[in-house]
Amino acid sequence: MALNDTLFEIKLKKLSQELASHKIELQQVRGYLQCILQNSNDMIFATDVDGMLVSFSKGGEKILGYSWDEVAGMFISELSVEPEKFEEMMEMATAKGSAERVEFPFRHKNGDIVYCDVYLITLNNTKGQRVGTVGVCKDITKWKKLQDELIRIDRLVETGRLASGIAHEINNPLAIINEATGWALDILNDSEEIKGKDREELISTLRKIDEQTRRCRTITHQLLGFVRDSRPERKEMDLQSLLRETVDFLIPELKHTSIEVSFHFLEEPIQIRSDPRMMEQIFVNLLTNAIHAIKEKGNGDGKIDIYVHRRDSQIQISIQDNGIGIPEDNKDKIFSLFFTTKPPGKGTGLGLSICQDIIKKLGGSIDFKSEFGKGTTFTVTIPEA
Repeated sequence: MALNDTLFEIKLKKLSQELASHKIELQQVRGYLQCILQNSNDMIFATDVDGMLVSFSKGGEKILGYSWDEVAGMFISELSVEPEKFEEMMEMATAKGSAERVEFPFRHKNGDIVYCDVYLITLNNTKGQRVGTVGVCKDITKWKKLQDELIRIDRLVETGRLASGIAHEINNPLAIINEATGWALDILNDSEEIKGKDREELISTLRKIDEQTRRCRTITHQLLGFVRDSRPERKEMDLQSLLRETVDFLIPELKHTSIEVSFHFLEEPIQIRSDPRMMEQIFVNLLTNAIHAIKEKGNGDGKIDIYVHRRDSQIQISIQDNGIGIPEDNKDKIFSLFFTTKPPGKGTGLGLSICQDIIKKLGGSIDFKSEFGKGTTFTVTIPEA
């Protein structure tokens, strides 16, 4: 009996040691898993067989804005934009054992949509029975926005190409109308059969046709110059004349508003040496932003003031509006690529970033001051010729 008791004690001691070793391993595994859940930037969750959350990583809290206390006991499908489709995806993962990479939208706590790459893995126990599901979700919202913006840029490029072709096509009939109008005026001036009031009205009408035809040709030439892609060039130009021409270019957008544009220019011409198309692009962007800001405020008495000042060998151009202004939270981001406060389809978030880049290449700088609810002033500083 003594020998059997000794052998039993030895086996019991060995089993206890193995159990202690497994317990340590289990604790280590739990520690590793907890470390992954705490430090991963991805949203990692675990559910029971019904899809109810039993674990939610810190990365998930960052991505969706919810704490674990807020989502504990919720169904993971409730956090998605389309719960029914997400449940179907969970069922498919259960049937396959795992799901391939799927792009799926979730709803952030603040209401925004967060796009994720989702991987679902079915959890089975040692008996092969399903006990839950693990999901690993990588936030791809920025990449989705970048894709959308690239598509929009491509569309803008195509629009510019089409606009260029249309402008060329319009120029041909305009030239014919212009020549025909001049020919008609010459005949009328030589004719003695039409006299009195009829003659005056006919001459006045032909001159109006000629004036409006020339105006149309000016607009198409401005459009061609604006969309034409060419290397930067440096040539001397009158800055104040360029600013007036830029405002004329925006007349179609201004004429249906109550916005008043005022020029505060120096008496003498301001000569600069720069690229006229690039400078025009900068001013068109700033003026368009001012128009949109005034429309957004919607008080009906919009005003844009354009100031030109000389500071030593520098020229400062300030475009001041009484629009909605820039919120304090957005001031650090307005020159960031793809940042826009405009609704989808209304803005690309490229304008101010491109303006800043162009101005730097031309040896200048851009700055702004804004008070939310009162208006904004953008100031461009460039070297004088």
